Amino acid sequence: MSSTVNLHKKYLLLAHSLAKKKFGNTFPNPSVGCVLVKNNKIIAQASTGKNGRPHAEEIVLKKAGNKSIGSTLYVTLEPCNHKSEHGSCTDQIIQSRIKKIFIAKVDLDPRTKYKSIKKLKKNGIKINVGITSYKTDLLNKFFFNSLINKRPFIKVKMAISQDEKIAWKDYSSKWISNNKSRNYAHKLRAQSQAILTTSKTIIKDNPRFTIRNKNKIIKYMPVIIIDKNLKISLNTYLIKSLTKRRIIIFTSQSNRKFNKLKSLGCEIFLLKEHKNTNEFYLPLIMKKILSLNINNILVESGGIFFTKLLLCNLIDEFHIFKSSLKIGQSGKPMIINKKFKDLSLEEISKKKFGKDVYQQLIIKK
Repeated sequence: MSSTVNLHKKYLLLAHSLAKKKFGNTFPNPSVGCVLVKNNKIIAQASTGKNGRPHAEEIVLKKAGNKSIGSTLYVTLEPCNHKSEHGSCTDQIIQSRIKKIFIAKVDLDPRTKYKSIKKLKKNGIKINVGITSYKTDLLNKFFFNSLINKRPFIKVKMAISQDEKIAWKDYSSKWISNNKSRNYAHKLRAQSQAILTTSKTIIKDNPRFTIRNKNKIIKYMPVIIIDKNLKISLNTYLIKSLTKRRIIIFTSQSNRKFNKLKSLGCEIFLLKEHKNTNEFYLPLIMKKILSLNINNILVESGGIFFTKLLLCNLIDEFHIFKSSLKIGQSGKPMIINKKFKDLSLEEISKKKFGKDVYQQLIIKK
């Protein structure tokens, strides 16, 4: 690799590191990093703003002002071609008189895909695409997958025993994984836009679904609840913390509790059950969730719901914490009528937290 290519890669990698630091704060938008260079000196750098606005390019151009004339821009994703408060990033780049752009990856959003690149070229700006596309793919896979699949990116987090159980027969176990594993699980929450769960999990565990650091609450996670018969109590921790978070409920019951939850501030949707199964059609729910601008979900539930998601091919990634503990045959299984080890999975990463083993896995294509 030539020294010139190495230099361009260096600036792109810096842009990627900026994007990575912001990941988790830009949903539903991807996290993008941007570096502006002139005469081999960095004149401005930025990443996507909170909740996706302003875009990284907008921030950089504002910082640079007239210094952007004749400069080179390094950005981790194709600049947007759709309207924003001050015009598209593409239009702003053209107006800034930047002479060259290195783009890590083409944006799959149909509003932008190759359109920006063509427009920038048409306006005399030199374009290079793809040097570090794998980095953008890895960080923002949730965004690209949601565009391709027309549903949110769905991750399942589960703590299991050595014999693949999630609880004792009477649900008496509170924790299967150790403290180090649970701390890492909070990082997984921080890298997600919302938690998806069921009324059964809420009734059994009364979870807080917060992001905590040393027992200090950093964030109240938005929560999506599948509650067909509207069984959750108004006294649960989640409902009591409603003013601090977004709560979305899918139910088939239109009754007094439905109206009460709605008046408290829940986003509550009435669905029909499938006439043959008396169950909700989960792909339809996922499509609705995406329409609510949620495209990165962490599922925290029991084995029954996990199995339903598997049967509907609605899982993109598994995050499994396996302890050395054995529960025995009477314990609650992580999957109904199947062994996790029998699934065709590919390991993406593996870590040890004390005696616990953590695996990040995907289903083999």
